Amino acid sequence: MPTLTERLDTDYKTALKAGQRLRVDTVRMIKASIQRVAMEKRKDTLTDPEVVQIVSQQAKQRHETLAAAEKAGRQDMVDQAKAELAMLQEYLPAQLTPDAIKALVEEAIKEVGLNQGLIMKAVMAKTAGAADGKVVSQMVAERLKAGA
Repeated sequence: MPTLTERLDTDYKTALKAGQRLRVDTVRMIKASIQRVAMEKRKDTLTDPEVVQIVSQQAKQRHETLAAAEKAGRQDMVDQAKAELAMLQEYLPAQLTPDAIKALVEEAIKEVGLNQGLIMKAVMAKTAGAADGKVVSQMVAERLKAGA
């Protein structure tokens, strides 16, 4: 099975040949981020979890762009951000359900106690890009407010 980086390379070449401008630009942006992070870490290649983290950051940026564009009434930017976000989702693992996240939070509490930082660290390590950090943080905070 190809790595995520290899899949991005293949998709880039395919989109370039097919003349899919938006896909080419989106994948090029991901590849540039991967290359920048690899240089920062002084590595030749990044692992799939590292690439997933980069794609997650790109998706988060598109969510922020989408919100700002909707607020400003810029439909052209909204459409582009939605299209880019859909493409980014193809490279991310399926998102966990709220029930699955709650189960991971409970498991983490049993392992590390009622320390929010340690719970977050444990849960985020297990989700590996399959859950939004804000959602996890809210669930942990709610669980801690509810008490042990």
